[in-house]
Amino acid sequence: MSKFKKAFNILGFQLAWWSCVLGIQNGYSYFGPIIMAVFLSVHLIFFKLNGSEIVFIGAVGIIGAMVDTAFLQLSFIEYRGLTVPYFAPLWIIAMWLGFAATLNHSLSWLADRWLFAVLLGAIFGPLSYLAGTKFGALNFTPTFFSITVLVVIWGVAVPLLYLLNQKMVLAK
Repeated sequence: MSKFKKAFNILGFQLAWWSCVLGIQNGYSYFGPIIMAVFLSVHLIFFKLNGSEIVFIGAVGIIGAMVDTAFLQLSFIEYRGLTVPYFAPLWIIAMWLGFAATLNHSLSWLADRWLFAVLLGAIFGPLSYLAGTKFGALNFTPTFFSITVLVVIWGVAVPLLYLLNQKMVLAK
């Protein structure tokens, strides 16, 4: 894959991620998900993805919706920009979808590097939630317990997503 495609993939995802957070900060709940949808649409055209990768991206969106809905239901995290009561907001589900689109492209180097996948998930997953609190997109009390929960969940989630990717996309 060309460096240009990898750069597009990560920069497009980052632009869409920031659009989600800043959209919520400024009271525009749908801005980020719309930008993420544009990124994913261009991504699908640009990479000429096969059907299994599209299904994988959708599956990750469902997994993310379940994880963040559980956080919401357990009162672990309070999200701004809820669109459906008792369900994770669209903007955070959009982030999961966008993240899934990076796994075979800009983050493909992480596949089969299980220790790195655990470490990067355990570090950058919680940092993303902390950034969300700084920009007012979500609230939780960053205690030792809450950070530990995020470290464990994201430390397990990232390698599991790569394993799911191997089964759904790369095995085809």
